Amino acid sequence: MSTGLRKAQARLAEMRARGEKPERIDPLERAKRNPTSLRHAINAKCWDCIGGDADPSPRWCIGNCEIPACPLWNVRPYQTYRGRPVPVHLRSGDTEKTEPNA
Repeated sequence: MSTGLRKAQARLAEMRARGEKPERIDPLERAKRNPTSLRHAINAKCWDCIGGDADPSPRWCIGNCEIPACPLWNVRPYQTYRGRPVPVHLRSGDTEKTEPNA
């Protein structure tokens, strides 16, 4: 394991021990902070395409993107989500919970 990774993991463990939460940075902000990174640019475009934080499950939606004609489709992030079941809050008809004996 690289020294930089170990330092980052140690810093994260210290933050958690103090009760702090690490800053969550969306892909658009990451791309702005590192404008020469191709990976950050691809991630940001996919994030932007699906609506980012407006979507309830952005990672699942990017991984299960249904636009194979997109030039970024083969290199999109979160492909490990492909084929996973649809999250409950994205299923149609599951928006209202009903009682079994109603």
